[in-house]
Amino acid sequence: MKTATKQKSQAATSAAGDRIAQEQFWLKHLDEAQQCWNKLSREQLLQSQGMPHRLSRLLQEHYDLSREQADHQISRFKESCELCPSAIQSGSGQDIS
Repeated sequence: MKTATKQKSQAATSAAGDRIAQEQFWLKHLDEAQQCWNKLSREQLLQSQGMPHRLSRLLQEHYDLSREQADHQISRFKESCELCPSAIQSGSGQDIS
């Protein structure tokens, strides 16, 4: 019984650490995100907290992207925070992959 409780506690601690790391990453790269997705306000980006599902929904709404396109752009952004897709910067709302 104690082992199961300890494992749950460790999993919760790990999940909390992952959320903190994600929040730190997001705050550190918020300016790059705003440059890449300039149709989104800073407030919208902050409210998304860098959570992929929230950010994906915003990209779908503001850039008329499919979920797959939005998720792809988010993945590319995370891989290279200096990447600013030209299609997004020009406002075409199309995936450039």
